[in-house]
Amino acid sequence: MTEAALQTVAFSESGTAAASFQRALSSTLPVEEIVTRLKERILAADLWVLHEINPQMLLHRGGYDIGPARQILFFHPRLMSRLLAADSAALLEVPLKFAVIGFREGRTELRWLDPGKAFARYRSPALAALGDELADVCESIVAGLDP
Repeated sequence: MTEAALQTVAFSESGTAAASFQRALSSTLPVEEIVTRLKERILAADLWVLHEINPQMLLHRGGYDIGPARQILFFHPRLMSRLLAADSAALLEVPLKFAVIGFREGRTELRWLDPGKAFARYRSPALAALGDELADVCESIVAGLDP
């Protein structure tokens, strides 16, 4: 597909409902710098970076032009074993993911689902405790990310 044939798609602002189940952080750092720092902090938290998805590249292949965007998937087997023991239906909630979106005006937005809220839906005390623990881990990973 030629560059001229690409359909440009601008990122929208987040809807108000997202605040009830997502967390967000804005930065002036470029997407790649945020991604690098996130990966370092995920590893420092004794978690595994499982995969990096590049939506910008994938959409380009499909004929669309978007700004920089990345998704970082992460988790750890010790957490998976706890999740499965608490309620195996919650397997759909993991791995956890950070989304990094680069808006054209130079602002970068980091978003992630709140595991505490997601896991609480299962009404399992063990899963709720794990969700709260993971929410704290996510907050510690992003704390000070953009000094």
